[in-house]
Amino acid sequence: MRKNNNKPLSVVWLGESGFPYGLAAIQKTIIVGDALIREGARFTVINRKGVLEPGKYQDFKPEGAFEGIHYIYTSGITHRPKNFIVRNVMKLKGTLNEYLYLSKMRSEGKRLIAILSNLNFVQSLLYMIYGKILGFPLVYLYVEMASEMKHRDSTMIKLNDYLFERYLLKRMDGAFPISELLKENFRKIAPGKPILKIPTICNFENFNLPKRKLDEEYFLFCGAIDYREIIDFIVQAYKTLDKNIPMKLYLIASKGSPKQYKEFDRYLEENHLSDRVKVFSNIPFSELVDLYVNASALLIPLRSSIQDAARFPHKIAEYLATGNPIITTNYGEIIHYFEDGKTALVADSYDIYKFADKLKFVLENPEIAREIGINGKNLGVMEFSHISYGPRLKTYLENMLG
Repeated sequence: MRKNNNKPLSVVWLGESGFPYGLAAIQKTIIVGDALIREGARFTVINRKGVLEPGKYQDFKPEGAFEGIHYIYTSGITHRPKNFIVRNVMKLKGTLNEYLYLSKMRSEGKRLIAILSNLNFVQSLLYMIYGKILGFPLVYLYVEMASEMKHRDSTMIKLNDYLFERYLLKRMDGAFPISELLKENFRKIAPGKPILKIPTICNFENFNLPKRKLDEEYFLFCGAIDYREIIDFIVQAYKTLDKNIPMKLYLIASKGSPKQYKEFDRYLEENHLSDRVKVFSNIPFSELVDLYVNASALLIPLRSSIQDAARFPHKIAEYLATGNPIITTNYGEIIHYFEDGKTALVADSYDIYKFADKLKFVLENPEIAREIGINGKNLGVMEFSHISYGPRLKTYLENMLG
């Protein structure tokens, strides 16, 4: 490979589909790609299948560029076919063309390396085989400890996660762990393999927007509705506040079924909160940014569990980028970066009343809360801006190629 050292680095992102529309996983793709492109690397997102909702994004083509990032849908379509047979034929087509596309890149002599973002054992095994056949390294984006995720509780998913963590993870050529716990775990199971910790990062430029005049002030939480334990915790903390306060609670609850939203609406009614809690779902990124930027405080409680110690929610970086204060709990990665009352409002345990005390602090000390938000943003620019990780990412990947 050394004979190609004068050629630019070519990085492919494997394992995600739906680019560029989606939440944390897709946003991570965009920001890592942008960071590498700024450093002169070539970056391509390969989508094996179309997953976009039929009828949406009709002008979105199977191959093109989004914000300077090259992408391709190897199935030839961007939407998810409704017909079962057509859908599975497209999956097979996408899998075959994905391999052929990678093979073509290697035949052109590109200095190729892949970043994998996927928990599916079979699909990830295929990528590992592709890497061995075609001769490119595979670096794993290690952002969750799957075996500790409570909602991954079906028998087949548990089997998948066991096989992935027991047999595949240690065979990756390198890893980008998001937390200290995952960093130490990869070091233990794959000693000697290169590691670069990439915490939660985002493009801070996306959040440099002026605040607008509001009809009502609000606390805000964003997360999948599957995380009902977290949402219910926040709702119960908010419920302890005086019901006459002017501050509302906004919840951006994504990825839910009609049944889940209906159940949650009923939960709000039973708690007499329907007029104080507003729920958003499946909103465009521009609207999400607007809601973040104009919030009085942004909420992200972490539980005292291995699952939450292992992860580092993407929205923490986005929250910080707004310059608004975040309210969280003293667990996991929080303890490595934040100081209560200085760069965030940190409850010392996952307790409804202690978390509610931080909500009250914002209500009673708005000026100090705003100052904490500004301090948090300054910390974020230093620690969680994607631009600062570009040189480190490129150096890490270059070193893997030799």
